[in-house]
Amino acid sequence: MDNLFNNELVMTDKTNIYGDYRICCKCEMKADVVENGNDLCASCYFKHHTNTTLEEYEKRNKEIDIERERKRNKK
Repeated sequence: MDNLFNNELVMTDKTNIYGDYRICCKCEMKADVVENGNDLCASCYFKHHTNTTLEEYEKRNKEIDIERERKRNKK
């Protein structure tokens, strides 16, 4: 009985604004996007369209910003 209750708690954490239980078909986290009938979380959706993870993208953008700031201060 405890397991059933714990599973229900986990599932309620994964409800979207419509009350649906959408789970990412790739990583089984809470799904944020439905595309072509596939439920995807934001990370998997981003990786599917850009072939890079959000973390890699943010790291690259931070490096670009640092380089841009370095060049700006050089002038």
